[in-house]
Order: sequence, then C-alpha cells, then structure tokens
Amino acid sequence: AEAVSCSGPGSCAAALDDGTLARSDGTSWAPSTTDRDGIPKSLSCPTATFCVAVDDAGGALTYDGSWSTRVNVDNGGGFASVACPSPRFCLAVTADTPGTVYRFSGARWAQVAAPDPSTPRGGSEPNVLSSVSCAGPTACVALDTFGEAFTWGGRSWSKAVTFDNLQNGFATVSCPSARFCMIVDDNGTAVTLVHGSTGPRLRLAPRSGLNAVSCPAVTRCVAVGGKGLVFTFSGRRTA
Repeated sequence: AEAVSCSGPGSCAAALDDGTLARSDGTSWAPSTTDRDGIPKSLSCPTATFCVAVDDAGGALTYDGSWSTRVNVDNGGGFASVACPSPRFCLAVTADTPGTVYRFSGARWAQVAAPDPSTPRGGSEPNVLSSVSCAGPTACVALDTFGEAFTWGGRSWSKAVTFDNLQNGFATVSCPSARFCMIVDDNGTAVTLVHGSTGPRLRLAPRSGLNAVSCPAVTRCVAVGGKGLVFTFSGRRTA
C-alpha cells in the first residue's frame, strides 16, 4: 500500500499501488474506487465520512460518502503529502522543484504560499517537500528532503528549522497539536518539534531508517521502520 489513514477503529482508507482506494469498516477491506490517471501517494481522513487522496500526477479525490471524480489540481507535478485536520481545511504539498502548496476549503483547491527549501553546501539537487501534517488551519508543519521543517501560521511559512542532516533523504511528520510534532526520517532519527524548536535527536533505527510516524496525542506516537521495527513514544521517552 502507498498510504493509509484512519479516523477511528472502524473507519480507515488505504491507497494501493495500482491506484485503488479501499475502505475498511473495522472488519474487512473493500475497494471503493480507482484512480486511473495516477497513483495516490497520500491520504487524510479526519472523519468517518470524509477523506482526501492526492496522487503522483497532481490530482485529488475527495470522499464524502462516496469518492468524487478525480480533479487535476497541479498541472505537470505530483503530490507528496496531504493533511486534513477537518473536512473544511486541507493542505497538500507537491514533490515539484520548487515545491508547491495547495489549500482545500471543502469545496475547491487554491494555490497558497510555499516554503523556501534551501540546499545545504555539498548537497545535491533536487530539494523537494516530502511531508505535511496539520493540527489545524493555522498550525501545519512541512518537511523537505534536506532535513528542514517549516511551520504554517495560516498565511505564510516560517524560516527553516533544521531537524537532521539529510542529503536528499525522506522524512515524515505527525502533529497532534499546534505545539507538538514528531518527525522521523530515513536516517533512523526521531526528533520532536515543540513550539517551533527541535528537541534531542534520537537515532532509533540507523541501519534500517524510519518510514512513518503517527501521533494520536501529544503523549502517544508510534513510528515504524525497516526490518519490522516499531517504536512507541510516551511523552517522556521512546521504547
């Protein structure tokens, strides 16, 4: 699967490698539509009756009891990530160079200001956006592929905050609140972002890297990596 998002124990959606979008009621999975013009790369489902999926060809689909037809949002580009804290607000970032950001109001998509990733000395291009997570319409964090994080305040992005020394790598973020986010990357590093400042860098899986993180609460995160590794965060330490 390319991505999965759950609003609760009995409501999940998943994007498969062949473009299929499937839904689960907590007991079984069933395909519900297929994106025939791209491969969905990211899903966000804030409620049991609403989801947004974005694909690698710049398209988006919304679920509101049934999936909509695909809408082409970004011409010539591909999405990397989407975050929807509510059905009336989503933010999606592309993997273009330079990265592009779109906001969804629940009715339509519109391009908004994008962060300005920089390429560190000795780094190689391209430096693109890789992930976004939102606790609310004025509290989002986006990551680039060179270890920088940017905070969205509703109209513009903050200056870059370095969270790791990535050189064109992958990172992902989960923000359960406006003041707290957890970042993991393919260096196997986990780092908190609290009020825009990074905490200690923890090398949890240096040999396999970390692929994804989900934080349902400030005191509860789960990160997964290669070789079947799973790490949990309790608000004080990882285990």
